Amino acid sequence: MTPKQTEQYTHGHHRSVVSAHSARRASEAAAFLLPRLKSPMRLLDFGCGPGTITVDLGELLQPDGAVVGIDFSEEVVEQAREHATKSGSTNVTFDVRSIYETGFDEGEFDVAYAHQVLQHLQDPVAALTESKRVLKPGGICAVREVDWGAAALYPTNAALERFLEVYFAVAESNGGRADAGRYLKGWFSDAGFVDLEVTTSTWSFADEEGLQWWGGQWSERILHSNIASRALERGIATRSELEEISAAWKSWITEPHAFFSFTQVEVIGKKV
Repeated sequence: MTPKQTEQYTHGHHRSVVSAHSARRASEAAAFLLPRLKSPMRLLDFGCGPGTITVDLGELLQPDGAVVGIDFSEEVVEQAREHATKSGSTNVTFDVRSIYETGFDEGEFDVAYAHQVLQHLQDPVAALTESKRVLKPGGICAVREVDWGAAALYPTNAALERFLEVYFAVAESNGGRADAGRYLKGWFSDAGFVDLEVTTSTWSFADEEGLQWWGGQWSERILHSNIASRALERGIATRSELEEISAAWKSWITEPHAFFSFTQVEVIGKKV
């Protein structure tokens, strides 16, 4: 079977996941790309999720640019369409498509963009190769990927250390890489992009609001998202372990010196 037939999104689309993704905005998630955008560019956002970043990008490409968001989940694409409607967006469309075979014509876009997508794919180079195909000569692909291997968590304990082990194991069992950031430059090179620009940024959580948001979502996701179901199905963790991890995240939020951060790697590559 080909990757497009067997792909399994590590996080799934439980409300705890979609809610977290809906908080993402282009001003942060695409900051490394924004200076390169201008109307009338046409942009492809692959793995668009609930569409908050996509709609923001559409606003930035007004008045004559356009954005197309694609995702393999019909449910999340419908949510993205609803968000676009509520936002009054007029130059953004969404469709259910695979990044491996988008169905778009060669040279149809000026820019391809993805946020936290390649880490979940079995063949990220094939996805980048398809994104390059649909770009015009001189067009650019911009991708941002996290590297969980660069996580800094304090204070830690056995349950939170177990969380990282479970997360890495579930991602690997799906054919993905939780430490995708460090491989991103190589994937771009293997896909044939040139003139690579590599930058990094960080997500960090230390104030009360940030700790509540980060620890709260993971206390729920470790019990109810696809991470939980696949960890149980594949014997990676037991239900009691997941419950202990969930409780540990809730307890971590209340620690007076609690801190979490990890590195994001951003790459922009050009099609010859």
